[in-house]
Amino acid sequence: MCDTELTRQRFWLGSAAALMSAVSFSSNVALSKLAYDFGTNLHALNLIRASVFLGCLIVAVWLSGSRVSIKRAEIYRCLLLGVLLCAEMYLLLASILFIPVALSILVFYTYPIMIALWTWRSGRSDFSYFGLCVMALAFMGLIIALAGSDNLLAGWDVRIGIALSLIAATCLAALLLFSERVLERLPAKIMMLYMLLSATAVVGFVSLFIVELTWPASPVGWLALCGSAVLYVTATLLLFKAVDLVGSLQTAIIDNTSPVWAMILGVIVLGQWLTAQQVMGASVTVVAVMLLQWIARPKTSVGAAD
Repeated sequence: MCDTELTRQRFWLGSAAALMSAVSFSSNVALSKLAYDFGTNLHALNLIRASVFLGCLIVAVWLSGSRVSIKRAEIYRCLLLGVLLCAEMYLLLASILFIPVALSILVFYTYPIMIALWTWRSGRSDFSYFGLCVMALAFMGLIIALAGSDNLLAGWDVRIGIALSLIAATCLAALLLFSERVLERLPAKIMMLYMLLSATAVVGFVSLFIVELTWPASPVGWLALCGSAVLYVTATLLLFKAVDLVGSLQTAIIDNTSPVWAMILGVIVLGQWLTAQQVMGASVTVVAVMLLQWIARPKTSVGAAD
């Protein structure tokens, strides 16, 4: 199989992984809201997420027989990734204590634009002005969709929530950009294993010595909590697989559809119906992301099929 065909396969497999990650993440957000409604707090949710994720990675590494020992410098890099992941989890979940979930997700999903600007500015991609304009159009579609309800409020609580969500977005952008470099030297599951060891250690310390955990008060709450954790793990695994296949920029472009999926799942899971303005904004975002996919697709060189 020629290099061009392999590149195309990686592109579409990575794009599919990023899309499934976006849907899984949105489903996790919807179930997290249900878990909160039945008595769970963010510390319990983070503890379950980190523990389940670490357990899955330990089993995956054990079954694959992969070599676990790595250089000390790589360990430090993976541990730093774990701190960034932990910060992103706490900050995003903390932001919804101050602002509506939809507004929090809107601010959080500025991270693809951060990645695009960084990779373009640093010369790591040849992303055009047109591509940046289309990405801005995708984000404008999110604004149109989310401004179609009573989400855009005012006050200090909103400013705090927006700040937390914006810092969470910055952490995720840094996490994906840094992990792309690490993945050039390490298999994804080994990187994530050390990353989750660090994140779980931080979450465990906070849970045991600093905060009080509250758990669901009914079986429905427990199902929502467990489902949220499983979907979060699935979304994160697919996210890093996408980064490994197509890079942080292309992954971020597709993952930017997550707020749209969150609104759709809000109708299905939470009974939150969409307004005409929200449907219009969601449509703008989907069309813009499809256009970005077309712009970023691998080009077939002349004579490549020979």
